[in-house]
Amino acid sequence: MTTRKTGKKSETAEGPAERNQPGTGRIEAFSDGVIAIIITIMVLNLKLPDGAAERGLWDGILVPLAPILVSYVMSFVVVGVLWVNHHQLMPTAPIATRPLMWWNNNLLFWMSLIPFATSFLGQHSFLPLAVALYGFILAASVFGLLLLRLHVQSVTKTRAIVEAHHVRVVRKTIIGAALYGLSVPLAFVSVYISMAIFVIVPAMFFLPEALPRSLPDELE
Repeated sequence: MTTRKTGKKSETAEGPAERNQPGTGRIEAFSDGVIAIIITIMVLNLKLPDGAAERGLWDGILVPLAPILVSYVMSFVVVGVLWVNHHQLMPTAPIATRPLMWWNNNLLFWMSLIPFATSFLGQHSFLPLAVALYGFILAASVFGLLLLRLHVQSVTKTRAIVEAHHVRVVRKTIIGAALYGLSVPLAFVSVYISMAIFVIVPAMFFLPEALPRSLPDELE
């Protein structure tokens, strides 16, 4: 790739091969659709108990559904955080390649298991196996995001600003994946410690790393 100056602004002259490569728009659209389905499945698992109308809001709905609602809210936040970080990651990928698509599919695969783990946890909130399974699925999902980011990072090493951004986010993602991984064995020690991890990790990622202001020019 060569750069030429035309008057006030520097422009990037891409070779024919790179110009003809597809962008990441279809990957993002496909991922958005899958994530929307994941959230829909979780919502469909919220079912009213028998006789809820007769017993009222508190005794008929909130009390019996509390564990399921808590697991749903936790999972919704996790899926939302993963989507926000995915949405901010994809524009930094220069082109859509087969490796990028498959690393993205790997992330979506693990995310697609979140509704199953959420339902299991909601029905057995204090069962160590349910908590451990939930932690494992979340760890695998965050690790999938990490692998996707590392791949994107590997193809943007020539862009210093983008590389620095990825390095900062990778550190945080490794910590998140490690904490979720720790929640698996800790579930058999104390489910409350694992539950605390389920709250702490999304809080770490709630506001993703801001992209550098000069990033759009760097990606041209």
